[in-house]
Amino acid sequence: MQTNREPEPQLAFAVTTSARPSPRELARAHCLAGETGYRYVPRTHRSLAGMAADERLTGLIVVERGNFSLWVAGRCLRYHPNMAKLRLLALEQGKHDILVDALQLKLGDRVLDCTCGLGADAIVAACKVGATGRVRTLEASPLLALLVERGMACYVIDDPPALVPAMRRVEVLNADYADYLRCEADNAWDVVYFDPMFSETIADAQGLDLVRYLARGGSPSPADLGEARRVARRRVVMKDRRPGYALARLGFAKVEEGRRVCYGALPAW
Repeated sequence: MQTNREPEPQLAFAVTTSARPSPRELARAHCLAGETGYRYVPRTHRSLAGMAADERLTGLIVVERGNFSLWVAGRCLRYHPNMAKLRLLALEQGKHDILVDALQLKLGDRVLDCTCGLGADAIVAACKVGATGRVRTLEASPLLALLVERGMACYVIDDPPALVPAMRRVEVLNADYADYLRCEADNAWDVVYFDPMFSETIADAQGLDLVRYLARGGSPSPADLGEARRVARRRVVMKDRRPGYALARLGFAKVEEGRRVCYGALPAW
């Protein structure tokens, strides 16, 4: 996991605390400021909106008792596994997961998820490949990568029992997939997966509006896909909105289709 992070380009953020921070929260805030490169700003009894206006900030990283949150324009984003919980419950009941089917996952597989977001797909993949497999997810936004990395490391939930172990096994890396793929070895991963950010929300998932604001959008280029096919041992898979115009444009063969999304695959080279 990447630890030497740089501030998000063109986004003015700062680190602060909850309204009445404990000494431990203050220490964590200073450490986080040093790690991320953002300056620490004392809360001094101000509202978050007031702080952002006073300091001319786009948003704030707010250190809280359990973890931290991202605050942007009145909206707060805390880490949450989103649909991963319901999807794992469905798998436990013997139901199919469209992503698992598209990736053709089995125990022990190595999966590279090039588009982390909040990591729900990576969690489902980690559950399916088990403790003998490996899942690494890439996130180009330093803020999102930090939120997901810390969230997956400390988020606690009892049900389903497989969720927390799967979450802890996911490797979160702050990296742009275009750069990462060019440096990766041939056949390093069984499956390489892309889920480009849609321009509009498809499902009512917590925090996706802020994820879209912070994430770096765009589909992989033909050159990116060529590198992905070199890196993959079996296949490269991409998600698209129905009817799959982006899949067709990039040469994917459609392999799975749901009510609102579809998946395409390219064979590895």
